[in-house]
Amino acid sequence: MEKKGLYSIAAIGPDMLISGFLQPVPDLTPVIPSVDETSAIDPTICPYESSIIFFYKTWDPYGAFSNFSPHPIQMLDENGDYFTWLSVEHYYQAHKFVGVNDAVAINCVEDIKSSKSPEEASRIGRKMQRQRPDLVTPDWESIKTDVMYRALKCKFSIYPHLNSMLLSTTGCVLVEASPHDLFWGGGRDGEGLNYLGRLLMQLRSEFLGDSQTQNGISVTHQQREDEVKRP
Repeated sequence: MEKKGLYSIAAIGPDMLISGFLQPVPDLTPVIPSVDETSAIDPTICPYESSIIFFYKTWDPYGAFSNFSPHPIQMLDENGDYFTWLSVEHYYQAHKFVGVNDAVAINCVEDIKSSKSPEEASRIGRKMQRQRPDLVTPDWESIKTDVMYRALKCKFSIYPHLNSMLLSTTGCVLVEASPHDLFWGGGRDGEGLNYLGRLLMQLRSEFLGDSQTQNGISVTHQQREDEVKRP
């Protein structure tokens, strides 16, 4: 299976907290295969008939696909006001507790909002979920993919270079190469459900057919019964 890389980033390593410093990649011209090349390929059904693009860390070639990439998104909050989240990860972690009428949950959301990095936001959200599962919004398991979808759609809609980058992967399977997260990632040996990759591929298809979907998209996400809950 081929790991496809689009560009390289020099002088950046894992010892650097780059999520707050890595600049957005330059705009990319979509490289879209011909209809003949892609018509027989359905990456979600026949993943071994196409190239596979792995992404995980923000300094990887496709690191901009990570929820930790430094791309703020502006989303409506529960009061109908716009709020700017520093990353998709900030938005996702906070929404585990949004709407819960408890002072601890409310303070947790505020702490995530004010956290300076995606790593900090993730740490706060995961720790609270682990220590106080009773504070997680009751329907979280049924809505978490929709929460993620909304954040990803905003991210890849407002940054042209990210939209171009996503479209340039047409015909390829996108896999978050997390060895531990078996819900959002692909796992160490491909045993994961790869829902982050699936949502990105869904968005890619929607952006490619934007002229048909720009007036509104109704999306439902089917989750297998053997889902692994994300901590």
